[in-house]
Parts: sequence; structure tokens; C-alpha cells
Amino acid sequence: AYKEFLDKGGINDFINEKLSDESIYEDVDKLMAVGQAIRDKIMDTPFQKDFEEELEKQWQRVSGGSDTFTFAVRSSATAEDLPDASFAGQQETYLNVMGYDDLKQKVHLVFASLFTDRAISYRHDRGFEHSKVQLCATCQKMVRSETGAAGVMFSLDTESGFKDVVFVTSAWGLGETVVGGTVNPD
Repeated sequence: AYKEFLDKGGINDFINEKLSDESIYEDVDKLMAVGQAIRDKIMDTPFQKDFEEELEKQWQRVSGGSDTFTFAVRSSATAEDLPDASFAGQQETYLNVMGYDDLKQKVHLVFASLFTDRAISYRHDRGFEHSKVQLCATCQKMVRSETGAAGVMFSLDTESGFKDVVFVTSAWGLGETVVGGTVNPD
């Protein structure tokens, strides 16, 4: 959906043009201006009709049409957790999202968050092509964290890069505490 949004919205050329200027990576003010311009372009570009229809259909299915049903809208990038780079936590997450209009706006914001100043700089510094990193917005039922635990699962050991393991970390409360490193997870 993200790739189609960029392709059909005509945003790719704009992004590539803005990020091809090497001088932005030497000047924080230029980088911030470029990042903001890209995020604005993404936010100003409407979703395609078929995407909006499917998003609303799924919102209706999961929430039962209730504007008080809460969602977590999270990002997941294609290059989040590699042995030599970690993109985790660079894109935005929105919690306690209520109603279809709010959900749609937060999906838009998650798409735009692939181009935060920090994310642009990180990819450039590590030699990743901006156009090769893709993103999805995951809309999940918000859990009541005061009564349970949450965490993160990886299909490799994030410390060694060993691929034949499922690595799970968790803690009481929201998974944000695990992702953000504010707790020592189990």
C-alpha cells in the first residue's frame, strides 16, 4: 500500500529530487527543510480511493464502527533490524487512536515518518538507498496494558545476527517501553 501510494501519488520523483542534493547531509538546517518538505508532500497527497475504501472497511470490521474503539497505529520498515543497522524506533507509533478519520490521519503520519530528519540522516550515513526502504502501517487493537505485558519478537538474534532463532523480549505494560529501552525486558 505504501509503495502504491508513493507511485500513484507521484511522490517518488519529488522525494528522489530532494534527497539527491548531497549538500543537505552537511547542513542540518537544509536537512530539516528537506525532511519537512517531503513529509508535507506525503501529508498533502490524498490516499487512493481503493486504499481508503479498504482501510475504512477493515476499520469497520475490527471496531464495529465504534468511534471509542482504540487502535495502535505502528510502523514497520523493510530494513528495521539488520545485523549491521537498526532502524527500529525511527518511525512513528500512535497509541489510543479512535475513529476512522483519526486512524486514516495516523496512517498518513506513519507513512510520512519514514522521512523524519533522523531517519533520512541515518539511512544516508549507513549507505542505504532511500528508495529501497519501504514501510507499512500496522493498525492493531489497542491492548489495556495495565493488566498485561507486551514486547517485541525478532526472527533473528539482534545482538549476533544469528538467524536460526526467534528472539522475544517483553515487559509489563506497553511494548513502547521495550522498544524505547526504558525498561530491562524479560
